[in-house]
Amino acid sequence: MRIDASLDALLADALASDYANTQKTQFRNRSGRDSFRVLIVAASATLVTLVLGMAIAQTRLQESENSLTRNALVDRVQAADRRVQALEASVLTAQNDLIAAERSILAGTSLGEQAQQRLERLRSATGQSEVTGSGVTVTLDDAPITAETALVNEPGKILDRDLQIVVNGLWQAGATDIAINGRRLTPTSAIRSAGEAILVNYRPLIPPYVVSAIGNDANQIIGRFREGAAGLLLEELEATYGVFWELETVGEVTLPAAATAIREDTP
Repeated sequence: MRIDASLDALLADALASDYANTQKTQFRNRSGRDSFRVLIVAASATLVTLVLGMAIAQTRLQESENSLTRNALVDRVQAADRRVQALEASVLTAQNDLIAAERSILAGTSLGEQAQQRLERLRSATGQSEVTGSGVTVTLDDAPITAETALVNEPGKILDRDLQIVVNGLWQAGATDIAINGRRLTPTSAIRSAGEAILVNYRPLIPPYVVSAIGNDANQIIGRFREGAAGLLLEELEATYGVFWELETVGEVTLPAAATAIREDTP
């Protein structure tokens, strides 16, 4: 019995020792794996933070560069606009000087007076001279932005083709001369769009758009315009999209001469 007891005790001690060693080994292995995982997580977090920081810095740098580029373009456009305005003023001054010189040279003879009358008719037909007469105006503006219309893409916006239809409607109603926001139309005038802007004679306009027309009978022009395709279009635009428009007589009105088209080469 003593020998068996001693063997049992020896086996128990050996098993306990092996179990303890196994537990220590497993703990060391588990501890090592946990430490490795912590290092991987920390490295990943550091890498993600670094990448995000670089992305944010790059975005801010790009925004700064875009802002500088946009401001430079705005300054360039404004400078070009001032140059064009100065050139147009010079052209109108030269046109007036030419007319005065022609009248001075052609006055005094019957042939000269006939030539002067013909020149006046030609200038009037081509919009190259100031003209005064009984006038009407058609005023158009974009629909006001409200909480409801803001959900729609460009609600109630006046387009270049709307102005084209209005101008053609005035011609058909009996208008002899037309200007938009003070810019005289000629047989070669173009009404186009560039982005969100409407161009007349290659110059941008700002709403509201005031279309002034001269004719022999202003009341007749209004009646024919309202009953024609242009008047019906404006009524539909008002009812459907909420655009503003107004048609009225303005008594005697003077339209300026059209400046000769100016083309400027830019680098």
